[in-house]
Amino acid sequence: MEWSGTVRKLRKLQFFTMMTLLLVLAAYSGAKAADNIVIGMAGLNFSFLPFQIALEKRFYEKYDLSVKPVLMRAQAAIPALVSGDVDYDTHFGSLVRGAVSGLPMRVIFSTAEKQMFSLVVQPEIKTVENLKGKIVAISSFGGTQHLVTAGTLRAVGINPERDVKMINVGNEAVRVEQLRSKQIHAAMINPPMSVMMKREGFGLLLHASDYVDLPLTGLGATTKKLKENPDQAKRVVRALNESLQFIRANRKETIDIFARWLRIDPSIAADTYDVAVRVLSADGTASDQAIVASIEEAKDAGKIKGNFTPRDVSDFSLVKSVVAESKQKK
Repeated sequence: MEWSGTVRKLRKLQFFTMMTLLLVLAAYSGAKAADNIVIGMAGLNFSFLPFQIALEKRFYEKYDLSVKPVLMRAQAAIPALVSGDVDYDTHFGSLVRGAVSGLPMRVIFSTAEKQMFSLVVQPEIKTVENLKGKIVAISSFGGTQHLVTAGTLRAVGINPERDVKMINVGNEAVRVEQLRSKQIHAAMINPPMSVMMKREGFGLLLHASDYVDLPLTGLGATTKKLKENPDQAKRVVRALNESLQFIRANRKETIDIFARWLRIDPSIAADTYDVAVRVLSADGTASDQAIVASIEEAKDAGKIKGNFTPRDVSDFSLVKSVVAESKQKK
């Protein structure tokens, strides 16, 4: 009798154990696996902060995304995007240049409608007139930084081909070092480095955002990706849009994340925030005017002829849908 009771208890325990296991397996199989995606990153500065916020605040995870950001040069990122080795890319100018050249890609999100560059100058340069005859460094001829520098100089009456000597020295780190060693007189620098240079005694003579309407950073994808996996693209856009809203609404925490991410002094992060937040996109879109300016830059850089509309290089339908859905929930 005692033995049969023990058997019944064991069978009962086995039954409940099996049922629990089946429920766990059912829940696991029903759970949606996160999409693993790679995003080609063009740089590490304030304009890319929405991507870092999406990681740290787990906005990507919220929408079943496992994101790996990879720092890449445009020369590598654009071919990788076309081949599918990279799912999305942030080289805004290169994405537009690719689209007007006939590559199957579109910009789908904008983090900043205007450039954040400031023209950092040697302390003795106090006016625009003082720039004449001076050496101005750029990253590469035909690139966005070159065209922004030239456009800003033209806007203040300086002919970039005649009034200054423009030289190609490479990336921002090299330009900063050459400013410090007095090998050059001026260069466009992004925050937070521009803020740091000001603290070192250099001048911030001009701000590109005051003179050039050209989008800075965004997200692009191939037309194949947008056609075959619009749901994933929308989830990426949704996460980034939440990042933009978080940055605007949470100054202190954003500054803390920014300082920790780039390992900079919190006071420099705060100054950078106050300077740069004003040019962030309000909702992840860019105006037709800004996109047209980017198209013209792309045509000039690639010596491309023809007429192109914003729809030929960008598609903000996903982010517009996200914004509309967000307003309906409020």
